[in-house]
This record gives sequence, structure tokens and C-alpha cells, in this order.
Amino acid sequence: MNNKVKCALALIIFIILTILGYVLFPKNEVVVEDKEIEDYIYVHVEGCVNEPGLIKVKYGTRIYEVIEEAGGETYEADLSRVNLATIVSDEQKIVIPAKIEFEEEAEDNEESGLVNINTASKEKLMSLNGVGESTAQKIIDYREENGYFNSVEDIMNVSGIGESKFNKIKEYITT
Repeated sequence: MNNKVKCALALIIFIILTILGYVLFPKNEVVVEDKEIEDYIYVHVEGCVNEPGLIKVKYGTRIYEVIEEAGGETYEADLSRVNLATIVSDEQKIVIPAKIEFEEEAEDNEESGLVNINTASKEKLMSLNGVGESTAQKIIDYREENGYFNSVEDIMNVSGIGESKFNKIKEYITT
């Protein structure tokens, strides 16, 4: 027998064995139940909501839905300071802020000597140690694009303000 015949014969034997193996051996079938798997996460909600606390929601839930689950916002809630379209993540803490009353707040801040990072002018922000004109403008730009800061720690979201600079100013700022 020449090589071509040997190869053809080997190929035919391989095909026959493959077909026999497929027919004779049992198949492991995967049974999938018609059941949706739902992943839940836990979010901590505080501030101006009717039922603050720990909320169990589905993965992919947005902040506006979490507020609804928490009994809705109270009349003093300032939702313009919250991105309602943000998708929440497991273990996230959400604080729904109250509306700012600027006159009372300005008086309180003058008495306490604190700079409100949500309302301060560029000049007032520049009075903070380590905050120059460029950083002050970045703070103002950030709050115009993203809404008010919910906590003083949120100022570290501003480009150029890291932990070191934050530690220098944290005692002198408020929201």
C-alpha cells in the first residue's frame, strides 16, 4: 500500500470511530432552569430622605431609585446637588443634602471662620493655605459641573487636590 491509500484509510477509520463515539457514548446535557438570577447590593442612604438606612437594591440601580426605596426625599432635600442618574455600587453611602440657605450660612461661616467650598468666591477659596488662583478656579469649575460637594472630603475629587493639600485645609472648610 502506498502512502495515499494509508492516509485515506486512516481518515476513514477516524471518521467511523468519531461517529461511533458520538452515537454510543452518553452526552452530558446541561440543564438551564428558566430562572433569572438577580444580584442584590446594599446601599446606605442618609440625609434628606423619609426612611434613611440600609437599602437592598438590584445591581444596576440608580440613585433616583434608591431615593424612592428610601421613602422619597423630604421637602428640604436639594436634589440639584445629586447626580440622580448615577448607578450605585455595593457598600456605597449616599447622603442627600439639604437646601442651603445662603444668608444664614454666610453669617455662620463668618462667625466660625470656615470657608464653604460650595458657595465661596474664588477670592475666598484663595484665602485657604495652598489654594492659588488655578486651584480655586478648579474648585468652582468642579462644583458647576458636578453640583455641590456633599462632604469636605469630596474636594479631593478636584484635580490638583490630593490628600496632602486636603489635610492642610480640611479644618478650615465646610459644605
